[in-house]
Amino acid sequence: MKLRKLLYLYLALWFAFPCIVIIIWMMDYDLLIGTTGTAFRIQGILNCIAAVCGITLAFLHYRETEKALKNKIILAVIAAGTAFLLLCGNFLCIFFDGFEEYHSFTSPDGIHTVVIMENVSLISGQVTLYERVNPFLIDLDPKGRIITDDGYRPVCAGKYSLVWQGDTVTLSVTNGAGWNETISVTLDERR
Repeated sequence: MKLRKLLYLYLALWFAFPCIVIIIWMMDYDLLIGTTGTAFRIQGILNCIAAVCGITLAFLHYRETEKALKNKIILAVIAAGTAFLLLCGNFLCIFFDGFEEYHSFTSPDGIHTVVIMENVSLISGQVTLYERVNPFLIDLDPKGRIITDDGYRPVCAGKYSLVWQGDTVTLSVTNGAGWNETISVTLDERR
């Protein structure tokens, strides 16, 4: 009985996570834990655990019913349906997570942290600078953007320069077409 309560509690948390993320987005922030923990990636992991919980609950229910063919078929349908929903949910999470790569840099005085997101498509790329608010959130208002050529990722390639001067950060990257582009941003003092 205690196992069922834990499984139901986890499923309640699994349902609550998207609501929490939407509230975060409404406050003009985005969830980013480290440089890989995006909301969609976390949701994908939670989906896998929820599928295991759902199948376990179905099996626990099956153990308490008579072992008739009808109940075996119902268990199989629930397990297959849960696996199918898991695959669909994780496909959507991968699709919405995109092909983004995140890099985090802290100022020499330790007051500010910027996150650089590199996003690519077939014909172009984009380097976007965000300010990290805390270890879990970044400010959704981009501080600056640079468009790159042919899906080029200059930070991943090591073709960038990041210079801090007090509350100002200057990012220079090669854009993949042979020249450099620079953005300079003054960050809020309150963070």
